[in-house]
Amino acid sequence: MANLENEHIICISSVDWNPLLTRKQQVMKRLPKSNTILYVEPPITLISPFKDSRMWSKWGSWFSGIRRLNENIYLYSPPVIIPFGNKYRFINRFNQYWISLFLKNVISRLKIKPPIIWTYMPNSADLIDKLGERKLLVYDCVDEHSEYSGLINKETMTVMENDLMAECDVVFVTAQGLYDAKKDLARSIHYSPNAADISHFMKAQDPATIVPNEIASIPGSIVGFVGVIQDWIDLGLVREIAVTHPEWSVVMVGPVGVGIDVSPLRSLPNVYLLGRKDVRELPNYIKAFDVCINPFKINDLTDKVSPLKFYEYLASGKPIVSVKMPGVDSFSDVIETADNSEGFINGIERAIKEETPGKLKARLARALENSWESRVEFMSDKILEKLNS
Repeated sequence: MANLENEHIICISSVDWNPLLTRKQQVMKRLPKSNTILYVEPPITLISPFKDSRMWSKWGSWFSGIRRLNENIYLYSPPVIIPFGNKYRFINRFNQYWISLFLKNVISRLKIKPPIIWTYMPNSADLIDKLGERKLLVYDCVDEHSEYSGLINKETMTVMENDLMAECDVVFVTAQGLYDAKKDLARSIHYSPNAADISHFMKAQDPATIVPNEIASIPGSIVGFVGVIQDWIDLGLVREIAVTHPEWSVVMVGPVGVGIDVSPLRSLPNVYLLGRKDVRELPNYIKAFDVCINPFKINDLTDKVSPLKFYEYLASGKPIVSVKMPGVDSFSDVIETADNSEGFINGIERAIKEETPGKLKARLARALENSWESRVEFMSDKILEKLNS
């Protein structure tokens, strides 16, 4: 397969490069080094720091200007914008115009030739045409953005995304539900689910991988979760697991999202909230798990999601229990799934008691089919087809 080489790419991302490693960074860092990549982090609004004090640091990122990550990737944090752009289109148009004034200067300074614009943001529909000539427009749709909670208007978000897709040369979606919902809105659309850094997470099976002291000392069978604790995580289910089996320890590794109340979990003696860990340490923590859980709430958002943590669990080789959701249905031969809390807890019991070397081997074999390298190759092929058409 041919590689996507010697291109200039502007990635309009929905997450900062650090600290959470998501699909956006996994894809960009695996493109050939001959490409010049400008990774545009999402801006904050004037009220963001008052909702989450960690956002004050974004002012510093903006003032820092262009930050060189490595030989071919540059990071840029846009200026602060006014709030409610995802509720009112006229505000988004102003915000995107404001961003474009700064971004065009960055493009000029980096001597970026007509680029491939690779966006993850529906609201960039009002930005792309302000950046000058482009070679191709790619939208990688990872969620049903209109179903997010917070300061958004569903209709506004839907219209912006529809406008964006109408302009796109290539659209990728991470879930079958997204494909079904959007296939008539794009000229060229492809299903490309999430994946994992296979070699990294397989370290959970390596005898040389050291389990950190803070989890090594936790008693009982460990039911583990890795990821950001957001409002789409069913904390009621997590609590029920801990209450039903007090001899188990429920361990959650990851930061708590803004506004998420975890006090019902903190009050339980067998629940451990260990906070954010560096991605390099995650296999060390997962090695201590007896079973990994994917406790999503079932709603219109999660019905159209490809859970990134699931693929990382799979690559670790550990037994997995998930709620029944389209994003994991095709793996039901190697994991436990359930559509209610009783079935979920029963699945954990089976996963712990009935684990075998054969089941481990089967999970690792499926993991190898779902690497980021294979996803980037697929996406590159589709982009090259369009460039060469």
